[in-house]
Amino acid sequence: MRLIDLAVPAALAAMAPMAVATTSSGLTPDKLALVYQRMVELSTKSWENGTRAQATLEWKNASLSVFSPTTPLPLPDGLQSSSIPEIIELAESTLANRPNASDYKVNATSTTTTAALEDTATATDGSSDGEQTASATTTANATATSTPWVNVPAMNNTQLPVGWPLLKDDAAGDPASLGVAVLLANATTGDATYNGETYGAAAEAQLNFLLYDVPRTAQGAISHRVNEAQLWADNVYMVPPFLAYYGALTNNQTLLDLAYTQISLYRDALRHSDTNLWQHTVYGGVVDSGMWATGNAWVVAGCARVIATIQRSSFASSMSSQVADLQSWASEILGATEKYISSNGLLHNYVDNSSSFEDSTSSALMAAGGLRLSTLNLTNDYVNMSLTLLSGVSKKVNDTGYVTQVTDPYTFSKQGTESPEAQSFVILAYSAYNEWVAQGSNGIEKGKNPIGSSAASPRATAGMAGLLALATALWVLA
Repeated sequence: MRLIDLAVPAALAAMAPMAVATTSSGLTPDKLALVYQRMVELSTKSWENGTRAQATLEWKNASLSVFSPTTPLPLPDGLQSSSIPEIIELAESTLANRPNASDYKVNATSTTTTAALEDTATATDGSSDGEQTASATTTANATATSTPWVNVPAMNNTQLPVGWPLLKDDAAGDPASLGVAVLLANATTGDATYNGETYGAAAEAQLNFLLYDVPRTAQGAISHRVNEAQLWADNVYMVPPFLAYYGALTNNQTLLDLAYTQISLYRDALRHSDTNLWQHTVYGGVVDSGMWATGNAWVVAGCARVIATIQRSSFASSMSSQVADLQSWASEILGATEKYISSNGLLHNYVDNSSSFEDSTSSALMAAGGLRLSTLNLTNDYVNMSLTLLSGVSKKVNDTGYVTQVTDPYTFSKQGTESPEAQSFVILAYSAYNEWVAQGSNGIEKGKNPIGSSAASPRATAGMAGLLALATALWVLA
């Protein structure tokens, strides 16, 4: 059911990448431009557009991505909205589709007192009615367990802040994936008003919704769903990066710590200690006990984003232990996944189930996550598996730019014909790949060639293209 279509003018999809040669296993700049265009055309739902926004940042506006070492957080003054037109378009579309506060439980009160989040700044996050669903075969053997709705107590016995999500959604986590785009719009427009509301106020309401209205487990994990406490691995890419980014922008370490804590709580609930893989969902009405590959990739990539946000923040030196944990948790999944890569260079839709189809969607995002751990100077241990996955996925991109052999984005146990998130994941993977090459291709196995051109992004310069072409030639001769 498609409730929210965020239309984007076709002109914004146009790209002008540099024409440079690639190896046979990688995508040419022209092909990547088509992948990007298909991403823009296909993305309609909250988490799809949130992922698209992140791909756009890393691909076209890398200096404003949390992975850029040159842009600290909080953001410097003087940033112009004209430099990020597609991010602004997504933020405008989000505010144009804002639900009414009256549709949500707001201003609830409680007699319990807590000061734990008293200094938190506010931002918001959510998900869409187009949320994925499991098929009967996926959940047939799963035991549906429920966790009681745990209300977040009011602060000092006062009325809670008003909160409601950026978009109307049955999922609490997915709308928050657009929070970074809204916060960037706030920072670059001077907190302009759109559709009767400022970007800052919309972000604040989203944060309040997550902190004070969304149900939690007894342990404190913020639910991925609105109507009951239910945890999905997907949430690690949707909510913690938003919480961390809001905290970094406002110098609020409480929110950065909360982002870390939420990932820790999700890990406690979803990780299988015997394999180090995470099952897809737990609790509530939709239980998928399988080790869904895309869910595990969401976790790896989400951990990388939170790590990068902490590193760029003013609290980097005091949060080194949190960074070490997040790296360890991402590495657990990457290490557990590597042995399951097929001879075609792809993961199966359920990592440890070879009878499930080989899947481009999860393979692309897992490759992006592995390469990001390298570009963040954390570990090069997963570079070669990431190159294998990226090569395998690249072979599944057809002549019109569609990523094929993908998971159905709305029924995660089935193979689909097209996937907005798969398009975004390929862009994320090549964005990470570009930066990995620019940093010197650290950790590459001797004799293994890079996947393709690291100058495929439209932000590459002619000088850099020449240097990278020379480097590629040297690798081929090595």
